[in-house]
Amino acid sequence: MATLTGPDLIHAQLKKIGIKIVSGLPDDWLIALMTRIDKDPDIVQVRVAREPEAVGVCGGAFFGGTPACAVMGIAGLLACGHEFALFNSAHQVPLFILSTLRGTLEDPRTYQVAQGLIGLDYLDAIEVPHMTIDRVEDIELIPAAYNRSRLVKRTFACFFTKSVLHHGMETLPGGH
Repeated sequence: MATLTGPDLIHAQLKKIGIKIVSGLPDDWLIALMTRIDKDPDIVQVRVAREPEAVGVCGGAFFGGTPACAVMGIAGLLACGHEFALFNSAHQVPLFILSTLRGTLEDPRTYQVAQGLIGLDYLDAIEVPHMTIDRVEDIELIPAAYNRSRLVKRTFACFFTKSVLHHGMETLPGGH
């Protein structure tokens, strides 16, 4: 029997929630997850040029009554501060985000270090709740995180480590 990969397990939780729209811009750690989502005929994936556009797509889905989530790297998430403030403070629109936890010991890219140094502190400063999923067993917490974003009518970000996103994959996308 084939081992379920990190993307398979995350996708299964999105199905459990009832997500119908995923919008985002991939970073190299998210390619396998977005490829897995593309294979699901029940989920529409909307690619965007900039991450704030994914926030807009998910906001529109919310107002249309369709469960959605945004998928983006932490660098893109950091570019969305204005949208988080507008959606959360002015309109109380919940937004659920799946993101990468870059700039850690798992990440050999020097250009990602800054995101790792300031990313979570930045979200704390603008009061965006978040959690890090660093064990495959904790992927099952995704529905609770999604429900929390709905309950508090705020953005909620789930960060994934590279080891979780690439769990069970023999070759990594892009050879990384």
